[in-house]
Amino acid sequence: MKLSINRIIYTIIVFLSMLFLIFIISTNIVPLKYLLLLFVIFILYDVGLFFLLFKKHKVKNIIGYVLSGILVVIMGILFYYLNVTMGFFKGFGTNKYKEENYLVLVLNDSSFESLNDLSNIGYTFNELSNINEALTKLNEEITIENIKYDNNVEMFDDLINKEIDSVLIEESSMALIYEQNEEYNGMFKAIYTINIKTEIEITKETDVTNQPFTVYISGIDSYGSISTVSRSDVNMIATVNSKTKQVLLISVPRDYYVQLRGTTGCKDKLTHAGLYGVETSVGTLEDLLDVEINYYARVNFSSLEQIVDALGGVDVYSKYSFTTSPSAGGTYYFTEGYNHMNGKQALAFSRERKKLPISAGGDRGRGVNQQAVIDGIIRKATSPAIITGYSKILSSLKGTFQTNMSDNDIQKLIKMQLNDMANWNITSYSLDGTDGSEYTYSYPTQKLYVMKPIEETVTAAQGLIDKVYAGEMLESSYDKEATDVNDPVYVEPKPDPKPDSKPETPTIIGEVPVISFDETPIIMIKGQIIDLLSDVTATDKEDGPLTPKITFNGLSFTDTSVLLEGTNVITYTVTDSDNNTVTKKRTIVVKLDLNGDGIPDDDVTTPSE
Repeated sequence: MKLSINRIIYTIIVFLSMLFLIFIISTNIVPLKYLLLLFVIFILYDVGLFFLLFKKHKVKNIIGYVLSGILVVIMGILFYYLNVTMGFFKGFGTNKYKEENYLVLVLNDSSFESLNDLSNIGYTFNELSNINEALTKLNEEITIENIKYDNNVEMFDDLINKEIDSVLIEESSMALIYEQNEEYNGMFKAIYTINIKTEIEITKETDVTNQPFTVYISGIDSYGSISTVSRSDVNMIATVNSKTKQVLLISVPRDYYVQLRGTTGCKDKLTHAGLYGVETSVGTLEDLLDVEINYYARVNFSSLEQIVDALGGVDVYSKYSFTTSPSAGGTYYFTEGYNHMNGKQALAFSRERKKLPISAGGDRGRGVNQQAVIDGIIRKATSPAIITGYSKILSSLKGTFQTNMSDNDIQKLIKMQLNDMANWNITSYSLDGTDGSEYTYSYPTQKLYVMKPIEETVTAAQGLIDKVYAGEMLESSYDKEATDVNDPVYVEPKPDPKPDSKPETPTIIGEVPVISFDETPIIMIKGQIIDLLSDVTATDKEDGPLTPKITFNGLSFTDTSVLLEGTNVITYTVTDSDNNTVTKKRTIVVKLDLNGDGIPDDDVTTPSE
């Protein structure tokens, strides 16, 4: 009977060994030399177990049992890590769509609360947007007169003068209008949102381990959903030659004055290309640099923080010593040389431009800093240091970026890196330009600041790209290994200087109103209608109960279906008869319900403090 038990144990071990080897081969990330080594190890291990389990020797049998248990534990651990890895890879190349959110806006002081209250709506046509599809969806909901305008200025003038009831405009474009017209803040409210999802069609795959390729890296100026169209504040071209281990990073200033692909007439800032989708940014940069862009990767503020923190921080080279401003995400003092940064520090370092030394060139210097952060990320991601915690890293990175690179492409690159464990040579270059003021395609009624390209720098960048494709090695912009690494110092922000004349302090009459509600974040399903006033109490001792006004991103609204997937922060505002005003914020987390069971999916996490 003992021999039969040992035979069963041995058969199970051999079967698990074969199954494990087949699984590893199927992942396509382990180089052949490691596969052969694993195969030899398993053969020797199984042969050893055979002699230990089938000998009528108690001590040898016990050793065989122990070794069998150890092998099962090791295979279980490796299987877990590989399963996490493959699960992460399956997300690559699947999120190939862009999201546009078209808002139906009305005057804040109007009586319009729903689509049924409207008789007409204004819009402006744009060949790069999906305004026609948005109008089609709107007309499916309600019969309404559509009034076409040549530009947004005329349209909003008519809305303010009550010549029309409402306007239809994409959310990111509205943010641009608010930026240029501060007096519009608080004037409008959204009563309906139309979400348009469009597949991004960029298919220029290549053999990433044998052929040079180019990636467009876009950093969008927002938090939240990565698929939402938004201005692209970071525009970088990475040309990679896997055979020579050369990476060329070319930074293009956000305000570069270029012709957007698919448009005629006015040129535009490169950052505005992001308003129409990543494919417009890719096409525009292809035309500018005369290069075929094979892949793209989009990240936002949240993404960068999570990526750097998941890697355990990165060592980034700073050309200057400077202190960032609160508007960049925090006040940190960075010293010239290498600095070890966490996610928040790396974001502040990447966003700062006004506090950089004059010699850094403002936005040009910011581009240099962004390249340095990417260098730090590449060095950390290709180092053996991440092996011990890479499953946690992959879990943290899920959903933090959008790319059309397939899982097969990524697996090939990882397999190649594991095979040679080579250091990469990283060279950075920045396009330059001259300051100017011009009309733009996205905002043709007012001149905006632009940077006009210096053609010599564009030509030089094209030459560098050609060299990488030809297999030439370029001069490295960074040390192979970070040395003398400093820790950034948090600096307490200085209070704003006192004005020459003391502003008049408003007099508070009586007691201020009080707003109260359960401050636990509300979890809701996307599109769900929730009464946001049902559990809210707003009172004043003199006036009694008050009704708060609810605003989101500066817009008043009443329909919770307009909230976006992810974390939303709304504001309640009440004003009493003595003109005392109080505001209080509330967090709402909007989740999907993909399986339709009425329970929010867990792919959106509740906000952290």
